[in-house]
Amino acid sequence: MAKNVPDRYPSNQDSIGIEIVGQALPVSEPDPDKRTYEALTKEQSDSLKWLIQELRLSLKVPLTEIFRHPTVSYKNKTEAATASW
Repeated sequence: MAKNVPDRYPSNQDSIGIEIVGQALPVSEPDPDKRTYEALTKEQSDSLKWLIQELRLSLKVPLTEIFRHPTVSYKNKTEAATASW
C-alpha cells in the first residue's frame, strides 16, 4: 500500500472482486496447492464475459487492469485458469 497503482496491484480497498464458484479437486487432498480447480461452466463463462464488459463500459476499466486472483494475491495457480474475457 506504500505505492500507488499502477506501481502496485490493487487491493480490496480500491478494486472489485468477482467470485466464480467452483470446486478444487481432488477434495480429499489436504494441500490446497495440489488441487486443481474445475473448469468454468459455459454459463459461468458467459456471465463473466457479460459482467466484465459492463464494468469496463460503465467504470472505464481497461483490460490491462483486469487480473486473475492468483496474479495479484497468493492463491492456487489454477484458480480462474479457464476464465476468459
